[in-house]
Amino acid sequence: MGAAIAVPLAAVAIYFAFVDHPAPDAPPPAVGMAQPGLPADHPPVGGQTAVAPPEQHPQMGGSGRPVRVPESVRGKWRAVTLTVEAKDGARPPQRFTIALGGRQSLPGGAIEIEAREFLPALQVQNAEITSASNDPTNPAALVRIRENGREIFMGWLFASFPEMQPFEHPTTRITLLEGVPAR
Repeated sequence: MGAAIAVPLAAVAIYFAFVDHPAPDAPPPAVGMAQPGLPADHPPVGGQTAVAPPEQHPQMGGSGRPVRVPESVRGKWRAVTLTVEAKDGARPPQRFTIALGGRQSLPGGAIEIEAREFLPALQVQNAEITSASNDPTNPAALVRIRENGREIFMGWLFASFPEMQPFEHPTTRITLLEGVPAR
């Protein structure tokens, strides 16, 4: 029973470690000002409406959390499979398999998804994002999403908890289904 509760609670903790939900119309904190609940030296977190440049993004490197793919995972996964659906239900959901390091333009061409990393058992350890093992117990994909050439999202999508993702778009929902093992 304890493990059944620990896994969802761990996912919730990971989600809230990455996403700060500011009050609507709240101005972002001034540079150098600490946000409540974050260490004073933590970079500002403002959700997808104010995405920091990739070199400073809290989920990437620079002044935020670096991503480390362990040797036991490196090269074992070649792609991710995502589901893309119109929120209004106008079109049936579509599946896309995107090679790690690759990009996929969605029909219509305005939205492009880049699959950056896949971690089968995402965890935060020693101030870095890594994978606990090569078993897909908490599959997560780091993606960059652009619309009309402008980055609108850079972050993690979770297969086990698709409702707990920080990506928000007015017309499109993108969720991670699974990682695709290398052959």
